[in-house]
Amino acid sequence: MARNKYHKQCEFCEAKATYIDYKNIKALIPFTTKYSKIVPKYYSGVCLRHQKMLARAIKRARFMALITFVK
Repeated sequence: MARNKYHKQCEFCEAKATYIDYKNIKALIPFTTKYSKIVPKYYSGVCLRHQKMLARAIKRARFMALITFVK
């Protein structure tokens, strides 16, 4: 449940995610911009813990050539 009408609840906390897999591209793409930059947590609504996991997963996916560095 959100704190107020302006606060977004972390979707990974709602799903009780303990790990964000870099191979799950469909889960990572919404958190990148059209230029493949990582979306900041104040736009995405993800908590700090999951934002760090998300950034690490996106960087790993880029390194493994699953996501492009620049479009």
